[in-house]
Amino acid sequence: MLATRMQKHCANFVQWNRTNPARLANLLKRYMITPERANAYATTQTAGLPQQTWSPTVAYTRKPVASTDRRAARTPEIVSIPIQKHNGPITRKRNSPKLRHENGQEYTHMQFLTRILERGRDCEPWERVAAQSRVMSLPILLAQLLMQQRAVSGTVQGDELLKLLPSEAEMETRIGHYDKKRHSEKGILRSYADILAANNDNERCQRLLEYGKQVPVHVLLSILRPNSELRDIPTLRRLIDRYKPKETVSLKNVRRSSDLWSQNYLRILSLLGRHLARTEPRLLVELAEAASTYLKKFVEAGDLHKRYVACCQLFNTMLQIFQPESKLFQKQLSVANAYFWECQRMLLTTSETFERPLLVTGDGFRSIRYTLAGMPKNEAEKHSALLHAPSWPPYLTPGDGMDEITDPETNWSRTVEAGMLMQEAGFAKSEADDSLDILKGMAPDGTPTIQQRTLAATTRSISTWEASIRATRDAHEAWGRFNDPTTKGAVPGVNEYAAMFQKLMLREAAPTTKVLPGDKAQNFPAHRAANLTDIEWAKSRPPSVEELYDQMNFAGIIPSGHCLSVLVANAPDLETAHRYLKSAAELDPNISSLIDPCIDPAALSHVGNGLFFAYINMLARRDDRSGWENLQRAIALADARLGVRASRWGSPVWGSILKGASRHHSALRMSQSDQVELLMAIAKRIERGGMLNLANFSELNKSLRKMIRYNLSALTDELQQTDASSVTPVAKLPLRALYDTIVWCEDREMQAEKEEQHANLAAGSLKSLVEYIKGLFAASQAREASFQVSSRDNYIPPLDRMLSRNDVVRSEHALEYMMAMGYAGDFQEMRKLLQFLIQQWSQPELVRVLDGLDELPPSADFTEVLCVFRLLGEPMLGGPAVAEETQDAIAESGLPWTWPDTTAVQAFLQMQPNDTIRQVQNIQSQMRAEKRRAAQAGATAEDSTHMDDENREALDSSEVNAGPDQAHQAWQERFGGRLTAGSISGRQRKKLWPFQAKP
Repeated sequence: MLATRMQKHCANFVQWNRTNPARLANLLKRYMITPERANAYATTQTAGLPQQTWSPTVAYTRKPVASTDRRAARTPEIVSIPIQKHNGPITRKRNSPKLRHENGQEYTHMQFLTRILERGRDCEPWERVAAQSRVMSLPILLAQLLMQQRAVSGTVQGDELLKLLPSEAEMETRIGHYDKKRHSEKGILRSYADILAANNDNERCQRLLEYGKQVPVHVLLSILRPNSELRDIPTLRRLIDRYKPKETVSLKNVRRSSDLWSQNYLRILSLLGRHLARTEPRLLVELAEAASTYLKKFVEAGDLHKRYVACCQLFNTMLQIFQPESKLFQKQLSVANAYFWECQRMLLTTSETFERPLLVTGDGFRSIRYTLAGMPKNEAEKHSALLHAPSWPPYLTPGDGMDEITDPETNWSRTVEAGMLMQEAGFAKSEADDSLDILKGMAPDGTPTIQQRTLAATTRSISTWEASIRATRDAHEAWGRFNDPTTKGAVPGVNEYAAMFQKLMLREAAPTTKVLPGDKAQNFPAHRAANLTDIEWAKSRPPSVEELYDQMNFAGIIPSGHCLSVLVANAPDLETAHRYLKSAAELDPNISSLIDPCIDPAALSHVGNGLFFAYINMLARRDDRSGWENLQRAIALADARLGVRASRWGSPVWGSILKGASRHHSALRMSQSDQVELLMAIAKRIERGGMLNLANFSELNKSLRKMIRYNLSALTDELQQTDASSVTPVAKLPLRALYDTIVWCEDREMQAEKEEQHANLAAGSLKSLVEYIKGLFAASQAREASFQVSSRDNYIPPLDRMLSRNDVVRSEHALEYMMAMGYAGDFQEMRKLLQFLIQQWSQPELVRVLDGLDELPPSADFTEVLCVFRLLGEPMLGGPAVAEETQDAIAESGLPWTWPDTTAVQAFLQMQPNDTIRQVQNIQSQMRAEKRRAAQAGATAEDSTHMDDENREALDSSEVNAGPDQAHQAWQERFGGRLTAGSISGRQRKKLWPFQAKP
């Protein structure tokens, strides 16, 4: 509804602009507020204006509303609300009291409480200063109570601290004075201290929720601080419910100390939003419901004329809270922008329910534009991308008659359309706004560009020149934009060089790809103009990376920031990366800590996260004679920089190390069992920090497949040997041990025997890695199931809701897990995975959405997953019967999945980079044949033993008293010569023929 309304307003505005240019200029000149105009307007107005009131029940008026709140001066660019001088009360900004640290600097009392609460490495100076302070401040009192508990319990060296802290009598006096001043209950401060005295932030939140009563804002903000380790999803859910205004609550005459005071509530909302965006963005919808409820009650709380300005300010601040920020998300993970847009849409819908809708300011418009910029293309934007001409500029070429009659505004992206609405509301665009328009498909002069997907708002400003280089299809077009600055005579800087380096280093897109330009970081084929000769075309070709780097050095520009990260991440070898780092160390000496032999954690902490990840990735991917030393160096650097604390860069950094540790164990100079233990230790390190995501899970599956592929040839040679004396011991064939465990455990009678036989291979065996991966898969299923039970994200489109899940439901993740289980021979797990996927994707509303699409998106296309199941799982689970059962399940669910036939399966097999799948098929078939032969031999031996026992009983009952000759004659008469002494072994002969005469 909002998009339709935006499109209608833009069309009307454009038509009005064309017909009334003079009127538009005059109107903007009249109502655009500049600082000079605002000051002149404020000094000429008198205080005798009538007091206008406003509430949702009062009719809308266009008369200027007087601002009686100093906060209105901080609301940027509200052009329809002139600033007026008033005689009302002025709220003065309070200066927070501070204490002087031992280093000579002053810090607020909340900073002291936070440092003491976190108990970092350097907390002793903070504790000493707070302990000897006698300031009557709530944060200092809470800090002193915490230190008293720690000192008494012996968790810190408290002898010196107890001397500085107030005595018991003095502390009771201070607490009593505070209770009397605040009119609070006796001993309530100790209750607050008990909440903060928990071991971690999750336990502190649980104690807060169990306490149930209102706590001071200082206590709540110390728990919800930005670097809090709050990660428990049920606890976050309970916090949202706690701070959602109840229906019976009124916001009239709210005290400043209350949680529901607007400033306090916005701080709580902002901190909760940060934690939810970092931990589980899907919970933001529930937080937006609470914010909408608060907005309604805030509007209904009063009818003074100043309420409208305050309501608009609150509304726009909430829009900015629900804006995605790149610094909150884990790197290399897709951001669920659909949930952020749903939160903002709920607030916009709430505003429209008021009789006088709230105004959106320039910052509010920008937050909406940043959210829309991170969303994938919709159908209209995809259609516009297909109409781009292959030349530059990529003007739209109509494909049919319908395209010819459409207006140019119809092909605008949603972000550009929101920018036009911002201009229509009277807010001028800045350079950052023009850069965003370029990245989303339109240059400032109206010419089209290639729409890029920006995942989240970034703190780094992007110039229009840099944006024009990025908004291209390949390096050839980018080089043309690099040589054509947006400002005449401008010289490229480090950011422009970084954008050009990035284009030169991107890999080429496949000719058969269905991905549109701008959707992925790839170069798409350039179009050569027909009027260019070979010489002219060669002149316009982009330079190589080294040529461009030499050009940058000649211009006196030293690589730094994002440019240095791009160069190091794509360096051809480690020596070149070190050359880049040494050059950049001239500007920042801390960069040299990456290559210094001695690791300095303090210097490493000042290195940018992007550069640190790029260098770790370079070390981990080196596959040469010094590969193990480089991997050890990467582990040591990551441990010194990240430690065990949670970080949004922890997953990609340790994920690169995990990938580097999956190379052949001989290159790492260790046995395969040690390599398995190394991989599991790295994965558990990621998991311990709460950072193990689906990308790490897929990398772990790839590591398992690599190790199995390394052992296939040795196991094939061992199976082809016919001499039993030359069989390789199981300890030297880890893959044989894995397949033996899987194959023999299929027989229930032999499962206990084989598990006991392979118990000594559990530590460091491939079987242990398989079970660990299966445990991760089961844990992700359990977490997602518990989330779905109480989820309230029904407003989100079904496909977006499915693709935002944190378990293995996307096709790319399911393919990796299916192939890993197929390589490991765990076919029952393959069947469980396929049944799970059919169950999760067969939701009726989701099936209707998939049926309405012309083509399934890549993450919802499971053709390759079904091909792997048919190649590895189907032959071992029952053949045609299992295939028919699976086809029936897909047909009953209504999913538009196509069951691959033999031709499709063979085509998939031919597209594989190696013949590993066929080798796995052959080996597993041979081992099952070996199992059947062993089972038949065991059955024959059992029958012989059973017959021998019957013979023994017959002999014992009838011929026990006969002599040897008589016994032999009776034995021959009974069995008719079917068995002779020469037809059985010596051991069987002694057992069956106990009366044989001795020579």
